[in-house]
Amino acid sequence: MADQALHNTASSKRTLYFHYAGLTDTGMVRDHNEDAYKIPLDVDPETLTTKGHLYILADGMGGHQKGEIASDVTIRTISQEYYATIPKLTDKTDLEQVIIEALNKAIMKANENVMYATEGGGTTVVTAVLHDSFLVTMNVGDSRSYLLRNNKLQLISKDHSLVSRLVEMGKITEEQALSHPRRNVLYQALGQGTDVDIYIYQTQLKAKDVIILCSDGLWGEVPDGAIQEVLHRASSPLEAAKELIELANESGGNDNITAIIVQVLTTPPQQPYQPIEEGAFPPSAAKLLPKPETLPEGHYYVDSK
Repeated sequence: MADQALHNTASSKRTLYFHYAGLTDTGMVRDHNEDAYKIPLDVDPETLTTKGHLYILADGMGGHQKGEIASDVTIRTISQEYYATIPKLTDKTDLEQVIIEALNKAIMKANENVMYATEGGGTTVVTAVLHDSFLVTMNVGDSRSYLLRNNKLQLISKDHSLVSRLVEMGKITEEQALSHPRRNVLYQALGQGTDVDIYIYQTQLKAKDVIILCSDGLWGEVPDGAIQEVLHRASSPLEAAKELIELANESGGNDNITAIIVQVLTTPPQQPYQPIEEGAFPPSAAKLLPKPETLPEGHYYVDSK
């Protein structure tokens, strides 16, 4: 990818610049878009340098505009809570623990706000904080985060879905999960109760790493190999996002499609990033799915949209 960015973070060893873009699309089937995303365009450079770059993506569900509200409340709450509560990060700070604690509290606050704002509404969420040479990602539901390193794409989030659990139990294969009739059934989502299981991933960043956050409208339509190829050869994060959305639509576009792409480079930006679209959109539908005796123990939510 070519250089395109807004801000950078400073490292005692060398400066890493975060080049990023976000893009969303309704898809070919839905008549509205309940996805929402937030990139740090409205955060001042000093705050980004001292508190990190925060990226958020949510896929709402609930019907009657509850999905739209849930995703919008989620991205706004997490951004506000994270930057309001996290202290300035210094060389003496335990970066990993401080970022994880602040992001965890922000997600839990978003869960409370979604329950308050919507009766029965819910949303997935995937977040990433990049600071200095450190990356933390957290997710609830089946919106995903990937890391491209050395031209190899790695899934760094966990799907809180029925089919993912069945794969873990050895009941079905990963290939069968892609076409399973209950692949849209979740057992974790924000707004569905206080027992929230947040998956956490952390690693040290390297130059030329690429991080992508995406809703299931992208990864459910475009194979990992194709995502890897686009991220490797695209001229910029924005061009990569455009091409991935085009591929998802060409594959059917059965759901809303959203992607945030962040490239890590040692070169500064050459031109400012121009946002294409940001925010939350009209709703989908979701309902509590009764737990069949044949399923793994737990409550499930179907993202029927």
